[in-house]
Amino acid sequence: MSKIAYTGSGSPEPVRRELARFMEGKGYPMDMLQLGLKPPRDAYEQKEMLKGYEVIISLGEQYSDRCLRYLSDDLRLLSRHGVGIDEISLDTATELGIAVCNAKGTLSACVAECALSLILMALHQYPALDRGVRAGDWNQEAFSSELSGKVIGLVGFGDIAQGLAGLLSGFRCRILAYDPYFNEAAGRRLGVAACTLDALLAEADVVSLHTPLTGQTQGMVDAAFLAKMKPSAILVNTSRGRLVVERDLADALRAGTIAAAGLDCTEQEPIAQDSPLLELGNVILLPHVAAHTYEGQLRAGLMACQNAIDFLEGRDPASLCNPGYRGHAARTAEVLA
Repeated sequence: MSKIAYTGSGSPEPVRRELARFMEGKGYPMDMLQLGLKPPRDAYEQKEMLKGYEVIISLGEQYSDRCLRYLSDDLRLLSRHGVGIDEISLDTATELGIAVCNAKGTLSACVAECALSLILMALHQYPALDRGVRAGDWNQEAFSSELSGKVIGLVGFGDIAQGLAGLLSGFRCRILAYDPYFNEAAGRRLGVAACTLDALLAEADVVSLHTPLTGQTQGMVDAAFLAKMKPSAILVNTSRGRLVVERDLADALRAGTIAAAGLDCTEQEPIAQDSPLLELGNVILLPHVAAHTYEGQLRAGLMACQNAIDFLEGRDPASLCNPGYRGHAARTAEVLA
């Protein structure tokens, strides 16, 4: 029987129990490991605990080049209990014949809801007003902006951005999207118009980031990007913190280049205690919890488990991230034969 490890000690206990039950019922019991690592710590720190497993269902720890090479004698599949794979050295996994898959689409609803919440809170300045009331400032002279009728700019138009567009349908917003691979059918269905990035930044009242972290997108939100936005505009990021150059964002918020920001993720996590963003009242900061709903985590976990079962039974997982692993795995098998 294949050895399977589940490393999601950070997921809620009811979710962990349900996933263990699911795998047991399918005839694939798994070891529920407590790595004691908080993302983005490298799993190499607990390499001995992970040695010998053919399948690892991982929540958020990093799998670096050295970690994958250490585990490669046994490891055949890394199944992410989540969507992002930037913490996995994908090229190394492919080279070593290790399949990598994720739980694509399972967390779109909760992250889209978080983006909408940040938009509403930033427009209406609710966090600042709440802090004021608690400090004894009953400020009835405060005025804010409503979401209805605003222009929303989506940078990236994947599952989460499309989910947000659906949630915005009741607000009579005009929605623009910049995506080199814009989904025309989804755009027509949701009433979203494709445009250039410069046009989006010039027109949008809210710019919401929904693009993966890559070598091309890291640091894309810099001083030049922010200078193209409207002074009344709001930036929202529920994607990856390193898309944004935080010092440039802090400068823009101080100078009034843009009005406010709502961030679920930061360049360094936990956020650096000397981050200039912590000093500003016009930025909302969350500890990267957009995907932390019981429902979303259960959906993602069940898909990660089903991906593992499909792989072990010779079927392609629903969301394989590195199909090129097959050629390397076959060559490795020939060498060992």
